[in-house]
Amino acid sequence: MKKTLKDNKFVSQLTILTLVVIVASILLRAYLTVWWPAIVGFFYIVSMVVYFLSLKAREKDMRKFTNFYMGATVVKMMLYLAIIFIYAISFKEDGKCFAITFLANYLIYSIFETYKLVKKNKHEQ
Repeated sequence: MKKTLKDNKFVSQLTILTLVVIVASILLRAYLTVWWPAIVGFFYIVSMVVYFLSLKAREKDMRKFTNFYMGATVVKMMLYLAIIFIYAISFKEDGKCFAITFLANYLIYSIFETYKLVKKNKHEQ
């Protein structure tokens, strides 16, 4: 897989989004779990990995891309729910803040990742 300028643009935009999320998290830290920095870093890495793996699957066949992306989305959701559930059971006092912080980051990064992949697919077809 060749890395293009558009891929560099994705990395730059994801980094900017992450910086915005960090600033917002600092401002809202009274309402967030103490684990918010780890959650932000986790979603940054996961978004990067899924984006580039999706592009790699897309190079082979559009159906493989669709199957990969849908499968990755289901696996991510199951994993994320398991993480939230396990944390909430283990740390009851912080469970609600953790769940809200985690789900807010999930939404932000999932919307961004999906938007960028759809935009890239439309542009290259």
